Amino acid sequence: MADGSTIIKADISVSHIDSQDFLTRSEVIAVHQAESHQHLVQRLLAWAIFRHHQLQMSRAICVGDEPDLFVKRNDVQFEHWIEVDQLSLDRLEKAEAKSEHVWLFYCDQQKAQKLHKLINKHPSLQLVEIDNDMVENLSLLIEKNLAWSVMIDHDLLTVAAGDAFFESKLTLFHPLTVPAVDLIH
Repeated sequence: MADGSTIIKADISVSHIDSQDFLTRSEVIAVHQAESHQHLVQRLLAWAIFRHHQLQMSRAICVGDEPDLFVKRNDVQFEHWIEVDQLSLDRLEKAEAKSEHVWLFYCDQQKAQKLHKLINKHPSLQLVEIDNDMVENLSLLIEKNLAWSVMIDHDLLTVAAGDAFFESKLTLFHPLTVPAVDLIH
């Protein structure tokens, strides 16, 4: 465990209603003290709803060149590079050089505004927008043991955390010239 880290055990049941895909994801996560609860919630939501059996969560969120989540192709290349919250243009270029597909999960439209304008210049980039209210409310419920039920039904994301229940629209943006790689629905 890294200095200043908190250990969180996350158990998330995921139901993709439209594809009838059901799974349970469990992970013990070392959360660095510099990571906000909002960033952690966005990582957990991306981890829960992104459908790839080899999806991994980065072990060192504040260190190194790894993305927040990823699917490795080999030792140096990624099949999917996934960031949450924000993605600078420099980091986007690095991700495009190392990965076939680049994803950004975010809830703050202002942070992704530049990428929206440039999305057609980046054919490997897909943006997934989640409502900010859901992220904020879930961030208030972060505990050392998380048990969430997540349901994706077309463009609606529903999360049950304890007695709390939240809904968000899921919006997927991708370059108009390239078909979407839909690993969400």
